[in-house]
Amino acid sequence: AALNKLGDGSLRSATEAEDANIAFASKLCSKVGSPFGPKVNLVVSSSASRSFLDKVQKKVKGASICSVKDLASTSVSGTSVFLTPSSKADYQEARKLAEDGCPTVIVNALFKDQKSVPESATMAYFLKPLTYNSQVAGFLVRSYPSQWTVLDAQSSVLGTFTDADILVPKTNTPDLRASVRLVQKSADEKAIRARSMQ
Repeated sequence: AALNKLGDGSLRSATEAEDANIAFASKLCSKVGSPFGPKVNLVVSSSASRSFLDKVQKKVKGASICSVKDLASTSVSGTSVFLTPSSKADYQEARKLAEDGCPTVIVNALFKDQKSVPESATMAYFLKPLTYNSQVAGFLVRSYPSQWTVLDAQSSVLGTFTDADILVPKTNTPDLRASVRLVQKSADEKAIRARSMQ
């Protein structure tokens, strides 16, 4: 996420986001699949390009890498990390593995509706920039098992939320409204303090 500062839909922005996702997945796989840890499978989307797959194979070590298309012919054991799933078929495979008892992690999903990921799934890592007056004024972050945390742009904690407080009912998607209000209030208070010091 730190790599993708543009967020403007350009090819450069998409490439930066792709590189950040691969870097995160690489770190995740290396930690989960440590020498004495479980086997790790890194599963890329059925629609992933050959160049994306090549990049993943070059940068991710310590995991078996395959496409969702290959799962039917593969015996899966250990933890499966789905990197940027982008179709219903990708989510169906992830869900099937999870329901069969295989630990399953989804990293930066590109396509998600209420039926893609069940509400029982836990959002482990989340980073969402929150804007006010067209500028990033704070962030909503989650690093499981910690609570959802709202930070201002200087990383001061403005508030925390439990899953029950922040998630849209029957989903695992956070409702951003309360977080944005906290960031707006903080930005307004800072502006008032700055004006009063002049």
